[in-house]
Amino acid sequence: MNDILRFRIAIQTMKEYWKTSIIITLLFVMMTFMYAGMFPQFEESLLEMMQAGVLEDYTFMAHADQMHTYIGFLTLELYDIFLLMILAIMIGFVAASSITKEIEGKTIDILMSNPISRKQIVFEKFIGLIPMLLIINFFIMFSVMGVTAAIDQELDFVNLFLLHCILILYFLAIVSIGILVSVVFNEKMKASIIMIIFPFAMFFINSISLMTPDIEYAKSFTMFNYLDSFSVLKFGEVDIAGVWVFIAIISTCLTISLIYFEHKDIQV
Repeated sequence: MNDILRFRIAIQTMKEYWKTSIIITLLFVMMTFMYAGMFPQFEESLLEMMQAGVLEDYTFMAHADQMHTYIGFLTLELYDIFLLMILAIMIGFVAASSITKEIEGKTIDILMSNPISRKQIVFEKFIGLIPMLLIINFFIMFSVMGVTAAIDQELDFVNLFLLHCILILYFLAIVSIGILVSVVFNEKMKASIIMIIFPFAMFFINSISLMTPDIEYAKSFTMFNYLDSFSVLKFGEVDIAGVWVFIAIISTCLTISLIYFEHKDIQV
C-alpha cells in the first residue's frame, strides 16, 4: 500500500494535465484530419511539381522529393513539422513547467512535506506526464488510420504503429529534457522559453545541414536525425542507433535531474 501511495504525486500530475491532454489531442486530431485529408486535392499538382523538378529544390526538408506520394506528404506536412516540432514544443513546455511552477508558486514545500524523497518527486512528475503523451500520440495514430481509409490511400498500418511507438521514445526524451530544465531553473517563464526554442533550434540546424553538405555532420546533434518518419512509414525501417540515442537521452536527463534536485537549494 505504501508503494501505491508513493505515486500520489504522479496521479495528481495526471489530474492537473488532463484538460491540457484533451485540448492538445483534439487540436492535433483536427490537424491530422485537415492535412491528411487534403492530399487528394493536392496530389495532381504535387505530381506536376515533382515531374518539373521543383520539389528537388526543397533541400532543407528530408524526402521532399516524395511529397507527391501520400506517405511523403504525411511525413513532411504532419510528422516532421507538426509532431516532431510543434507538438514537441507543447509537451516540452508542459514538462519544463512541471516543477518550476511548484517552486515559483511556493507549493514545493507541500510536496516536500510528504514522506518521500526529492528524487521521488522528480520521478513521479516524469511518470505523471506519460499518460498525456500516450493519449495524444495514439489518438493521432488512430486519426491517421481513419483519414487514410476515408480517402482510400495506401498505408501500412503496422508501419504506422511502429512509427508511433518510436515517437513515444522521442516525446519521452523531450519530457526528460523538460524535466531537467524544470529542476535547474526556478522561474517557469525561463524554463518554458528554453523548451520552446529547443525544438525550433533542432529543426533549424537539421534544415541547414541538409542544405549545406559541408556542415552535414551538424544534424547528428539534433534528435531529428534519429527518427526518419518516411523510412518507417514506407519501409518499416527503424534506426536502431536512434532508438538507443533516445533511451540514452531519457536516462541521462532523468539521472542528472534526480541528482541535481536532490542537492538543489530551494527557498520555501
